[in-house]
Amino acid sequence: MDDTIKLLAIDLGASSGRVMLGIYDGDKLQMEEIHRFENTPVQVNGHLYWDTLRLFHEMKQGVQKAFRQHGELTSLSVDTWGVDYGFIDKRGMMLYPPHHYRDRRMEVHRLKLEALLSPAEQFRMTGLQPSVINTLYQLFSDFQDNDSLMETADTILMMPDLFHYLFSGIKAAESTIWSTSGLVDVTGELSSELFNRLGIPSSLVPQQVHAGTVIGSILPIIQEELNIGPMKVIAGASHDTASAVASIPYTRKDEAAFLSCGTWSLVGMETPEPVISEKSYEYGFTNERCYGNSNRLLKNTTGLWILQELQRNWAKAGENFSQSEMVELAQTINGAPAIIDPNDQLFSTPGVMMQRIQEYCERTGQQSPNTKAEFIRVILESLAQSYCRTIEEMEEITGKTITIIHMVGGGIQNELLCQLTADATGREVVAGPVEASGIGNIIVQLAALGKLEVSKAKEFVARSFTFKTYQPSLVKNSKK
Repeated sequence: MDDTIKLLAIDLGASSGRVMLGIYDGDKLQMEEIHRFENTPVQVNGHLYWDTLRLFHEMKQGVQKAFRQHGELTSLSVDTWGVDYGFIDKRGMMLYPPHHYRDRRMEVHRLKLEALLSPAEQFRMTGLQPSVINTLYQLFSDFQDNDSLMETADTILMMPDLFHYLFSGIKAAESTIWSTSGLVDVTGELSSELFNRLGIPSSLVPQQVHAGTVIGSILPIIQEELNIGPMKVIAGASHDTASAVASIPYTRKDEAAFLSCGTWSLVGMETPEPVISEKSYEYGFTNERCYGNSNRLLKNTTGLWILQELQRNWAKAGENFSQSEMVELAQTINGAPAIIDPNDQLFSTPGVMMQRIQEYCERTGQQSPNTKAEFIRVILESLAQSYCRTIEEMEEITGKTITIIHMVGGGIQNELLCQLTADATGREVVAGPVEASGIGNIIVQLAALGKLEVSKAKEFVARSFTFKTYQPSLVKNSKK
């Protein structure tokens, strides 16, 4: 008897989305990209919105393609970035497209909110680093700007919850995505005190569910529209980082850090409880929920953004280099002439990165790079040093010793960065899997369906995907 089941992971990032097929045969998992689409925000009257209906249309196209190519599908689950949300009215309709977290409306109300609730108090109550992009700031701004929301809004749905609702008609508040909101206390429950102090009715939040909850099935009207069969809709680890972390096959979990590496990097570790201290606040760490309700202590740092921007600069000048060609260039020299802070504001916005790197080096009294190889090497070694600082800060605030780093995400295809990270930190680096969010999404679905025991997930992922281990070099690269 064939026990193979097929599931869909819809992984939506801030610039693109994809529908991934997971094929599970009872022993291993295979992943296949079915449909990829752009996620481009829309500006209207000075405000920035997500094109939610277009995104939902693309998701449906992916579901339809998967059904046509592979037949019966068991379930689907959506994971996205955090903090953003949409309003549903009393008729069950979306009031208006959700705002993009880069919308500027929050700055107008930031000081008023922080007079009611200081940033330090926010961190103490929630474990989340205060930021104007957080749901807390956005919701406060919405209710300040729009008096009618008290009458017209019936429900708040975070982005993955919103798409689950569009697919199933069921409203739910999944725990990992709500942990990014700044409205959940350190126990993982909605904070009625926070809602009350901000004048926002907590009744707008639907029933909370844990990651890995089957909330319903695809609506019959969508089945008819797409000419597909029934499928379960699962609220998985709906925050994409929570899904990525769920895919990690830890070998020494108590001594392990994770590094989700792409345009931006998330460096963190799983802890039993949130880490709330003056040092964790000062160092910029935040606390979010994991699948299984453990805590995800992490810090958002710059990833390959500067290198990607450098690549665009050169392409604009008529010199096209692939990521692999850039790595090959960097390997032609032994060491970087300087180290920059990738998280410096100088590198936070688009621009000519060669000039900015030279400006930083002049400001800090370092030798500026001159060749393309030197510029690339400066960026990669600086990223590795930045990761090292974050790892050391985590050891300080947790009292734990980290001996191994699990790197996941697209950035691990840069093998030089993986090796430099091992060298800079002096720790073993295990790279894989690349498709971490999609794989974690599928793993949580399998567990929700009773097809996979969570305790066996580590061995399951290790069997299904390839990994590469990097040991720190005995001799550090010399600096010019």
